[in-house]
Amino acid sequence: MIDPGHGGRDPGAIGPTGLRESDVALSVSKALFALLEPIVSCRLTRERDVALGSDVNRDLQERVRIANAYDASVFISIHCNAATAVAARGIETYCYMRGGNGEKLAQLIQKNLVQALGLLDRGVKTASFYVIRHTKMPAVLVELGFITNPEEEKLLREKSFQQKAAQAIAEAVATHFGLSLPKESEIMSKGPFPDVPMDRWSAKEIQEALDRGIVQGDDKGNFNPQRALTREEGVTLINRAINYLLSQQK
Repeated sequence: MIDPGHGGRDPGAIGPTGLRESDVALSVSKALFALLEPIVSCRLTRERDVALGSDVNRDLQERVRIANAYDASVFISIHCNAATAVAARGIETYCYMRGGNGEKLAQLIQKNLVQALGLLDRGVKTASFYVIRHTKMPAVLVELGFITNPEEEKLLREKSFQQKAAQAIAEAVATHFGLSLPKESEIMSKGPFPDVPMDRWSAKEIQEALDRGIVQGDDKGNFNPQRALTREEGVTLINRAINYLLSQQK
């Protein structure tokens, strides 16, 4: 069970240039799902920007209910960290208690993320977070980096960084279950979106726009490259491009 943290009315933490934790969590979670789907049965607690309950408590309860009803073997909740001190940085992974399969999975994920992303290793820690305390299976909560740190916010915005994070977590899950992932070259050959293969003439430009957070897929993860652009979509793209340029000047 892959759990993209926050969503809907709850964006989670927000970075200096407006990057939302809920958006990063969903993007990484979808990439993780795509990597794991060929080798295990998996599911997302949410597939779009929605809240799962009428308030924060009910939202957390619903995430746990979905995982327990699915009878998942492991539960992985994806988040970005935040702090009042903008200098706070690094990756950390949480489990509920020491000595079990939850800690073993957390150690694998933490090690892979630090190696893949090159950020400060803050280690594996224990916490009584609701979603890892009440799930019946081994559970971990991953903090990918500090969205409140300008440098790490910039990285968290990049699709290539998000893909690396998903790859690192997927490899940890595969190791945990004694399985192997498809070769990375096979995954990358699919292009930036399922309906935009690498041999399409616009694939490079679409990939760059995706990495910069200017474009994104629809609810099914497709880009629809030949669909007409509406006026409101045009305005949205212009604003995203301006925000990206402004973020590069800081």
